[in-house]
Amino acid sequence: MRMKLTLLAVTYLIVSGVLIATTYRATGPITTPKTDRAAATSFLVERFAG
Repeated sequence: MRMKLTLLAVTYLIVSGVLIATTYRATGPITTPKTDRAAATSFLVERFAG
């Protein structure tokens, strides 16, 4: 019985480690947009305004 529980615990730790390792994604620095334009403004409106 003790052997079964130990084996089950070790298997659980291994599976958990593999799942965490596969789902972990390193995120780099968050890049900022190149322009300061508001998202609602349209390129055509700015291009042909005035």
